[in-house]
Amino acid sequence: MRREHGGGHRHRLHRYLPGKAVVRPPAAGVSAGPGDDPVEPRCRGAGPRAGPRAVPRWPVRGPALCAARRRPRATWPAAGRQGSGHAPGRAVAGGRMIRRLMLAALVMGAVALLAHWTDLLHLLAGALGALALGLLALVAALIQKKRTPEGLDEYDEPASGEEGGPSLLREGLGALALGGLGLALGALIYSYALPPFYPWLVGDCPQLLPKLAIYEETQAWRQAVALIDQRLARPIDRNCRAQLAERKCRYLIEWSKGLPRAEAEAKLAEAQRWADANGLPQYHTIAALMAEQLQPTPGPTLVTPTPPPSPTPRPLPAGATAQLTGLDLAYYPPTAFAYLRVADAAGQPVGDLAASDMRASVDGKPVEELRVAQFSQAPAPIYAAVVIDCSGSMAGAPLAAARAGAQAFLGLMGPRDQVELIGFNDKAQVLQSWTADRQAAGAALDLLEAKDWTALWDALYLAGSDLAGCSGRKVAVVLSDGADNRSQHSRDEVIAQARRAGLSIFAIGLRSAEYDGAALQSLVQAVGGRYAEATDPGQLEEYYRQMAGAIRNEYRLALTLPALPAGSHRLRLEVGGPQPLVVEQTFEEAKP
Repeated sequence: MRREHGGGHRHRLHRYLPGKAVVRPPAAGVSAGPGDDPVEPRCRGAGPRAGPRAVPRWPVRGPALCAARRRPRATWPAAGRQGSGHAPGRAVAGGRMIRRLMLAALVMGAVALLAHWTDLLHLLAGALGALALGLLALVAALIQKKRTPEGLDEYDEPASGEEGGPSLLREGLGALALGGLGLALGALIYSYALPPFYPWLVGDCPQLLPKLAIYEETQAWRQAVALIDQRLARPIDRNCRAQLAERKCRYLIEWSKGLPRAEAEAKLAEAQRWADANGLPQYHTIAALMAEQLQPTPGPTLVTPTPPPSPTPRPLPAGATAQLTGLDLAYYPPTAFAYLRVADAAGQPVGDLAASDMRASVDGKPVEELRVAQFSQAPAPIYAAVVIDCSGSMAGAPLAAARAGAQAFLGLMGPRDQVELIGFNDKAQVLQSWTADRQAAGAALDLLEAKDWTALWDALYLAGSDLAGCSGRKVAVVLSDGADNRSQHSRDEVIAQARRAGLSIFAIGLRSAEYDGAALQSLVQAVGGRYAEATDPGQLEEYYRQMAGAIRNEYRLALTLPALPAGSHRLRLEVGGPQPLVVEQTFEEAKP
């Protein structure tokens, strides 16, 4: 190998300036043979050079150098030909890495779609894994750049047509490797990094437990267990999982009480397995004892007595009336809740009615299972959205009377009941979100300010949106003295949403020059509830008290219905006897 003059350093091509011919004589005692190039090392199979040749400043060595010498000068990198101070190989390497990262992201997305990892947590873990992969690639590039001597780059891309197949293969294999690494990072994040944050990401137990309480009250054990299994199949925080595990054991045991012996044994065995898997020894003991009691024991044959006939519905007071004030299908199938108000001739509620005093049918078919409870016995909390008109026409005495009436309504709510306060003029605004704190709700009444126009339908639409996610009796208590003149939503939209949410509207109208009582009255008739009309602001407080009493004295009928086809259906209730009061309501079932 040839040496440079004056030293023992190896001949290096990257020291030559791009675009200039650098000619050096051979070392002392070494004669230049035929074909020797004073600029570049001799390549095998290369003929003698006619003269000195400019060496571009780009990193080629060995066979790559020989290939470069055979390459026309026009195919050299522009930076090498024009003498730019930037290395082309680094830009090429950066572009190659970007392409590989994009292909890796496509690989990760394709695997996620094939594996159905499309829920929130999988998507979040995948995004974090892709971000971590990009950061690792950036760190690797910085380390590589730091380790590369100044002016020395990695390598240049092959010219078009040279080594194209191997290059594409390397690109594809590199992208697959990066995609696999990204999936591994996403799996680690999903399994170990995200669980501590589950209470914030998937903390839906506060919304799930009230629904389970409804199923427990109506003894819909099959639906309760199915809901728990469905929720446990997805990521869940530790505390919520413990609550659901305990409830499932209890529901399986309760479910077994109404089943034949073979099915009851299967449910009790499942309860024992579930108790063992979740560290609940007390439920394992209960299930084991109940399973022992199911075993047949020899003894005398018992004759089961004939059950007594069903009690006859008791007669109602003369002049009594019945009104179906709401129908909630949020828990169907199988449970539908109907809200019924029964009053005597003086308008006072008729209490102490039992399930034996009522008959229910859907499309002419009797409802086999019916349970009745009265809200005065607090079977479930009431969610009441108090909606108050604070447009310009309410200024003065009307708004003051509205505040007093709403305050009286709040005082009649139970300790478990939740209230929300909405004021509306040009637009609807939540002044107090859901709370059981009566003082906080009462203080929000002071925020009402009379001005501008009336967006009645927008306010009721907002109330329906907030009530849709609640569990229990859902009502909107609205006061207005004028016709709507600013809403973006229509009356029909309010009706459709109220039916979907299963809420009732209790409306109080205050007569004024702009009042449209027919619109409010038809709204109440369409969705259920009660309508009252005041001619003077001084009557408002009494009407608010009447609305609270009407809600608290309702009967809630839990109806276990069979699966119904999509379309319109008719619910018929018969109350009392021997000549019962009959109330009917049509409802839509959208599920096929």
